[in-house]
Amino acid sequence: MLLIHADFSDWVSQSLKEAGAEVVYGLGTWDVVREIHSDIFIKEARRRESEVLAAVAVAEEALKRERAIIYVGGTINVGLHSPRGGFFNASAYIAKRLGAAVVSVDRHFPWGTWEFHLEHKFPLFLVYGGADGPSYRYLAKRGYNVVAFPLPPGAGDRSFHKVLDFILDAVEGPVMLQLGFDIHRRDPVGYFFASEAFFHKLGEALRARRRFYISIECPSTAQVFKTAMSSLIKGLKGEAQQTAQEVEESREVVKEVDLLLRRAKRALS
Repeated sequence: MLLIHADFSDWVSQSLKEAGAEVVYGLGTWDVVREIHSDIFIKEARRRESEVLAAVAVAEEALKRERAIIYVGGTINVGLHSPRGGFFNASAYIAKRLGAAVVSVDRHFPWGTWEFHLEHKFPLFLVYGGADGPSYRYLAKRGYNVVAFPLPPGAGDRSFHKVLDFILDAVEGPVMLQLGFDIHRRDPVGYFFASEAFFHKLGEALRARRRFYISIECPSTAQVFKTAMSSLIKGLKGEAQQTAQEVEESREVVKEVDLLLRRAKRALS
């Protein structure tokens, strides 16, 4: 289920190898890149040809399966027209190929994936830090088939559980999940309070789906990544785990998240 490329040799790849990840060798083709990226992107990306085509190879291998977790160095900031800190938007490519909904859960707003949404109109669900991204109103005016959850600082397991349960109930068919681990309460520069309990429940929820893909984004620190990823995998396998004590959310956070859920229900009604 875990797929990485041999050329991605940082500590994230090493952690995934320790968890039993399958290593993908070889390179993809520029024809795949052209399916979603512009000529401007390709011109710039040729300077990093091996990394780009390695990411393509992982995405192509993932599409041969009904379920996969992939790591290609991150995708959320890789835009349609210019490479913004990544190599290839594997999430947008998989979504376009399958007609899948993209669900982005990360402290940062996925600007690159947003560009692809504006171009290709795939269903897009955004869960991000309201302090690190655009307003709900901005997205509602510009997006098509987009549902946004700009969560307030202090959101924790309760909020993430409720929002993801709502999204997964609303989405029919394949899911392409961009998952950042910087929402974890031990992320050194974050302001969210999700724990291992959330990642475990997320794994349990995805386990019930026939087809899903997860792109690993913003892995946070080595300690956070290993414990959260372990919890996610246990949930996917149906294994129990000792859950962490949830951080109690403030009344203001609860009210704000419930408001966002009401808006989302109206948008999809």
